[in-house]
Amino acid sequence: MEPSLTSFKAQFRHLILGFLWRQWSALGVSGHSRSGDPWIVDPEALLLFSTVLARHEPRLFDEILDWLHANGAWINLQRLTQLQAEYEPGDSTVLAAVAAYLSHDSAHAKWAVLTKGAVRDRPPTPLFPDLPFFGAEDPDFLRWGFQRGPFKLRGLSQPPRPDQPATFLFKMRALFGRVARADVMTWLLTHDSGHPAEIARHVGAMPRSVQNILNDLTLSGHVLAVRAGREKHFALRHDEWRFLLSWPDAQDFPQWIHWASLFRVLRRFHELLQRPDLETMSPYSQAIEIKRAIDVATLVKAGLPSHLTHLPGSTGAEFLATTLQDLETLLG
Repeated sequence: MEPSLTSFKAQFRHLILGFLWRQWSALGVSGHSRSGDPWIVDPEALLLFSTVLARHEPRLFDEILDWLHANGAWINLQRLTQLQAEYEPGDSTVLAAVAAYLSHDSAHAKWAVLTKGAVRDRPPTPLFPDLPFFGAEDPDFLRWGFQRGPFKLRGLSQPPRPDQPATFLFKMRALFGRVARADVMTWLLTHDSGHPAEIARHVGAMPRSVQNILNDLTLSGHVLAVRAGREKHFALRHDEWRFLLSWPDAQDFPQWIHWASLFRVLRRFHELLQRPDLETMSPYSQAIEIKRAIDVATLVKAGLPSHLTHLPGSTGAEFLATTLQDLETLLG
């Protein structure tokens, strides 16, 4: 059955939440889903996007908090801030509430830095918009304008395992430190070569810092500087690093996805679907707005493969059905 706009919205949310469960479960969140995806999970971009979409799945939101309490030291807060400033895939106020909760633990005191730039600019509203709120309120979230019950740790989260593609970035941070150097090395292992500015954009670091890291890495003799016209590109010999492929049947390094740019598109698309005026538009106008917001070309450019099925000039239920097929190909 071809979807109406109402059923399309429900199916889109179901698809996104299933995707988030899969990604977080791959990192060690207690859940029913394990990832078999061939790509690397970006924990900072994933956390930011989850501050928007996981609010529609309270159990997932709380399992993420549980995971952060156990594994938050692996999150690069400087990179988290950089990605949010450049791409805005998340909600800074929700992130501040999460940071306020975590910073009570001395092991996560540094998270308090994320509360300094955020602004509470609204009266209290339910953190989980699809559920009515009643009862006692969690003080950390209420401080930032969100009503929810007190959070209780379940303590079921596990650390990221080093023997699967999804957690490859954590493996590299364990080897090279929880700093940009590990992310740069991960990018080099998943690409043939790259210019410092391109690498900086993908890893969420300042170009000057990435340039300095690359210059240092070349001194090891394992990272090469190659001239491409007027530009200097950097690469490494992948065969020298195949010992890092420690999961079963590994053939190659996992896929790098520019998750921050992808999540920015998906967040904007989600916001479009919440607009009341979308319901009153003609099918033709709805198709125009959706095509403009979803921007599948940008998603593919971010690194996800897709066989696009959009029919030229299609509108209405036919267009919604093909859009769902694209999203399932991209994220399913």
